[in-house]
Amino acid sequence: MTGAATAADRRSWTAGSRAADTALIAAVVVAGSVSRQAVYTAFGVALLVACVAVLAVAAWRGAARGSPSRLGVLVALALALLAQVLKPPYMNVEDRTGALRAGVYLAMAVTAAAAALLLVRSRALAAGLTAATGVAYALVVAGGKPLIDVWPILQGAARGVLDGRNPYEMTFVGVPPGQVDDCFNYLPGTFLVPLPGRLLFGDVRYAEAAVLLAGVAALVWFAVRSGRTEAVPLAVLAGVLPGSLYDVQQAWNETVVFGALAAAGVLVAVKKPWWAAACLAVALCTKQHVVLLLPLWALWPAFGWRRAVGAGAGAAAVTLPFFLWNPERFWHCVVDFFLDLPARQDSLSVWQLVPGPLRTVALLALVAVAYALVLRGVPRSPAGLLLGSGLVLAFFALANKQSFLNQWLLAAQLVVAGLTLAAAAYRPVRDVHLPA
Repeated sequence: MTGAATAADRRSWTAGSRAADTALIAAVVVAGSVSRQAVYTAFGVALLVACVAVLAVAAWRGAARGSPSRLGVLVALALALLAQVLKPPYMNVEDRTGALRAGVYLAMAVTAAAAALLLVRSRALAAGLTAATGVAYALVVAGGKPLIDVWPILQGAARGVLDGRNPYEMTFVGVPPGQVDDCFNYLPGTFLVPLPGRLLFGDVRYAEAAVLLAGVAALVWFAVRSGRTEAVPLAVLAGVLPGSLYDVQQAWNETVVFGALAAAGVLVAVKKPWWAAACLAVALCTKQHVVLLLPLWALWPAFGWRRAVGAGAGAAAVTLPFFLWNPERFWHCVVDFFLDLPARQDSLSVWQLVPGPLRTVALLALVAVAYALVLRGVPRSPAGLLLGSGLVLAFFALANKQSFLNQWLLAAQLVVAGLTLAAAAYRPVRDVHLPA
């Protein structure tokens, strides 16, 4: 094997790098576009369809095999900053204070400063930007109360479980008119994980933001450890993608899901799969549709079916007591609530464009297509696992009857996290002659 093999390898890496650039920019466009849309628009959905198609092609062409180029990372940071400027998270908040604006400006500064990591390797700068991201989250939480049912029901459920009450039997106060106040419709991890924030600071959002930051910090640590210049700003970008501050502000539990899955991906990469299983269990007992990812993780060689079973068992152990407390009520709030809920006309998906009898079929078919794409085109690496998870959730969001900023952002974050691990693992092919 001589120069011919090296040239072939170089072409493979170059193709992977180009695909990684494409996937990265598509993920940032997804995050930026949904942060601009409060309701359904035909153009917005068409843009999401196009971005998911681009992600699928990029995955097929080896996005998780190569590293995004410096130019690709710079373009992604610029697009993220532009979206942050165009649509800061000032909507849907009451009692707004200057802290909210300060948090938004700080996140913008972090996004801009991350570009410097393309020029210099600085552990101090990477650590400083990670810490600044955490401060931005805290400022956004302190900057106002969200006008959404999620926050008061989560506040009430966390307090209720401490008082010995069943959150699935509670009626919640402080919910805006016309929104859900009589059903806690998430899994128990949603109120158990943020419990320390409710106890220590009076607000569950601080703990949710801490889990998100922990996942971002794990990515930054792994990127710095690798010594790869392109990986570190990508890790920072995962925490400040457009919409991230809004996720934190509105108390959406995708903050916990992404933090747990990002940490799990890093733990798989450093060969700590059972600790990764514990993180996956946290995600599974927090958000219902994370179960869509369980077969994917089971099929990944570095994780495997035993850890997948262990993660599922851990999530079940957390969930089962609340189910047994009142099975009928639990099932109604966690399952029937979503199955019986009328289709939302403002869902950022193609649900309303599909004929009624075919909607469920279309949803299942798209998830199956996503699995086929991932299993056929994505390498069996930790990077491929996170990128593939993002792709599966993006296909799901495309046909789900309730797809909004938080679901789309989670998919984009997982793609960026996967590309971070790909960049950290990337080793350029050099012109060397190998012995025959």
